[in-house]
Amino acid sequence: MKNKFNLILSIFFIFLGIIFTAYDFVLIILFPGTFFDNLFSFSHIWLIPGIFFITEGIFRLKNKHSVLKLISKKVLIPISGFILICLIISVICLYFIITPEQTYTQDSDFIFILGGGIDKNGNLSSAVINRLDIACKYLKENKNTIAVVTGGRVDFLPYPEAPEMKNYLIKNGIDKNRILCESKSQDTIENFIYSLNLTSQTFNKSLSNILQSRIIVVTSDFHLARALRIAKRIGFTNVTGLCAKTPLILIPNLYVREIAAYIKLNLRILLTGNPRKINQL
Repeated sequence: MKNKFNLILSIFFIFLGIIFTAYDFVLIILFPGTFFDNLFSFSHIWLIPGIFFITEGIFRLKNKHSVLKLISKKVLIPISGFILICLIISVICLYFIITPEQTYTQDSDFIFILGGGIDKNGNLSSAVINRLDIACKYLKENKNTIAVVTGGRVDFLPYPEAPEMKNYLIKNGIDKNRILCESKSQDTIENFIYSLNLTSQTFNKSLSNILQSRIIVVTSDFHLARALRIAKRIGFTNVTGLCAKTPLILIPNLYVREIAAYIKLNLRILLTGNPRKINQL
């Protein structure tokens, strides 16, 4: 009975490891990047549990016990404690991530559409296209709202996102004169800072005036909570969110990445206070 249970558990671990490892390769195939982009892709995080589970399964088949028994308890206990703490923190962060404020106003002054992925061929990711479709619908219903597409060239990729995002909106019936293009930012904080400066300069308004404008942030559901928190810390006082659905295949990877990003943001705020409110000139 014990041997049968060990066999079933071993096969389960091997199967689970194959699933985790295959998920990484599927993401790379579906969303191709340059050589270095693929090499340093966040999706490789799935290889870590994948390799562990495969190793655990094979080890159990050969030795009838877990590979963890090779590790001293003096080492295993603190490692297990650290992993448990990380899991608890991750669950807390996940709660905030999946419960963002999703109310938004009609006839806003600006709608900031955040970038979130472009491949080596200049094609927008499905997640970004979902954001743009939501934004198109809103812009067609609210004729006075100005759109700001924001997203620069990410490391290892040759194209900035914002110009392609603008082209997508134009192709879907949005007047190009209603679209501002911010193509320098490389993260969410810069999305807001550069969009703030761009709108201020374009309309010859003070930063304070823009910060108090009615602004809607359009991004994916997994990203909205962090985006709104960043916007409010920078000083936007009348900002609300409108979120797009995350493609099913991307949900595990993007939510795990967002948990890491949310933890990183909180550590950054705790240790440095950034992002700080911008001087409202």
